[in-house]
Amino acid sequence: MSRSDEAVESIQTMIARNGWPGGFQLPSQRTLAEELGFSRPTVREALVALETMGRVEIKPGKGAFLVDGAAFGGPGVSGGTPRAVANPSALSGRESQMYQFRYAIEPAIAGLVAVNATAAQKHDMGVVVAAMRQALEARDLAEFSRLDFAFHSHMIEAANNRFFTEAITPFLGIFFESQTLPLVLDDSVYDTVREHEEIMDHIRAGRSAEAHRAMEKHVRGVAERAGVKLVE
Repeated sequence: MSRSDEAVESIQTMIARNGWPGGFQLPSQRTLAEELGFSRPTVREALVALETMGRVEIKPGKGAFLVDGAAFGGPGVSGGTPRAVANPSALSGRESQMYQFRYAIEPAIAGLVAVNATAAQKHDMGVVVAAMRQALEARDLAEFSRLDFAFHSHMIEAANNRFFTEAITPFLGIFFESQTLPLVLDDSVYDTVREHEEIMDHIRAGRSAEAHRAMEKHVRGVAERAGVKLVE
């Protein structure tokens, strides 16, 4: 079980133990991380997973709220019914805007990560990228998608700039959809891995401008693979 899966179970246990009703606002990510013993990126991943499952709603600028009627069991009990991920055509307008947002913001973040991230943060991101290739070789697209999201989530944190973190966190649910929808097991997924490895090489070496350009290339590529054209 991954750390984000453990965090999902811990958050569900906390909700069940406290008997919080639908509409209740969950504690902040910082509070959840401190009380449950997880990092903030892991808590963010868990909250996005819970939103995808239809159990919480993340409201931009406000926080995470319990959904009315969502079932929560004790430890190890899933409860509730996962919410189906929308198809690309249903998300066409929103997804196009999300890729535009990513193209404007993520290259700047990658450039900052190259110079601001700690050695430990760079190591953790490198581990995630290596695990992405392993998941691909195992033909496990679900795990690959989770790791892809984890990499970008860790990158936001590793920029060590609270303004980026606070600006992007409310939109992580849609962000996750924009990474998941294009995935099919073909050559394009290998392109995705190579792009992440290139970004990571520049980040490790502290090459800010190169990391910025590599992230531009990645976001442009993943958008094109999803049928979204960002630039002429």
